[in-house]
Amino acid sequence: METKTLLRTLAALFVLAMPLTSMAQKESALKKKVGKADNFITKIARSKFDSTYVTLPEHKWMVFVSGNGTYNKYHLRVPMPGIVEDFGLEDNPVFGNRDIYTYDMDLHSGTQSASIGVGYRTLRLKYSFNIGKVNDQQITIESLGSRFGFLVDYRHTKKMKGDMYDPEEGIDAWINNAMTQAAEPMTAGDIIKAGTHPINKSYNNFSLLHLQAHYVFNYKHFSYSAGRTASRIQKKSAGSPLALIDFYQSRAKFEKDFIIGTDEVFRTWKLSLGGGYGYNWTPNAGRFLVQASVMPSITFFSHSKHKANLSTLTEEEKEGADQVMARVKDMVDGSKITLNCTARLSATWNINKHYVLGAYGSYQYSNFTNKSRYSIKENYFSGSLWVGYRF
Repeated sequence: METKTLLRTLAALFVLAMPLTSMAQKESALKKKVGKADNFITKIARSKFDSTYVTLPEHKWMVFVSGNGTYNKYHLRVPMPGIVEDFGLEDNPVFGNRDIYTYDMDLHSGTQSASIGVGYRTLRLKYSFNIGKVNDQQITIESLGSRFGFLVDYRHTKKMKGDMYDPEEGIDAWINNAMTQAAEPMTAGDIIKAGTHPINKSYNNFSLLHLQAHYVFNYKHFSYSAGRTASRIQKKSAGSPLALIDFYQSRAKFEKDFIIGTDEVFRTWKLSLGGGYGYNWTPNAGRFLVQASVMPSITFFSHSKHKANLSTLTEEEKEGADQVMARVKDMVDGSKITLNCTARLSATWNINKHYVLGAYGSYQYSNFTNKSRYSIKENYFSGSLWVGYRF
């Protein structure tokens, strides 16, 4: 009897121990995967460079906070020559000015935000959020190896404001003026002024996904990450040619008050190749560093798309909207080679082995233009002051 009881007790303990054993095995497997990932990242961080020029910080991890300021300018132009024909004005010399029949929206926003982030060796993750009521957000992931590096940047901006020129409003003003015999004839500038109105409400938003990969030619002597993320320390001044590939995907949403009279979305995709130069200057073996880089690029593939929500329109409004959408599609289709640019300037002060103080500024110019003069252009300025702690 005692033997049976003992066997049952052992069996029960074995059954209870099985989940613990399984958990321990999973934990061991996870540790192995983490160890492999750590070895891989460390191998990238220690990839070939001249130790007299570049070195690694003593600690792998860094947490940081920053205060940021940004200014974003978005410019959308959609030519609609059919509007002039609708009014029977194609032979009028005043309407030879193509700006009269081009929808022109010029928006801008300035924000102040705070960021929190964490870095491990060459990997860095940052999340930015608005200090005020505006719900702007930005997420950035980047890795800057000795030779290869990549950037993933997502931005979402609301409550942009500016001005919009509506050709129909401008032409209506010209017709009303022409019907008043005592009035002075309107010039092209008068028409554009009459059809332009401010945008002060938050009915639009803009988002951008930016993917960038670069290659450093003089990677043994020049560290791109020393100025960008302080994941390396530049001990002697050096520079290098840079090559890059850029992918942009943008989305601009306008509610009700744009071309169709309902919610509209403009999207663009473009792929660019380029190159440039970066330089690191340090007067004291890397304790203080200034980095500057300029990288122009040329778009060799781009595509744009327009979409409108017609479900809120009446049947009569839908008929007119379909005609306008067909014209917009003709304008949106097609693309041509365009020039873009990324420029960066940063300063880093390695106070000691733990604390880092940095300043960073960048300018990005993104350009989509086709042969029909349809265009989307964005200018983005950003600056930040940050402090990091290594451990």
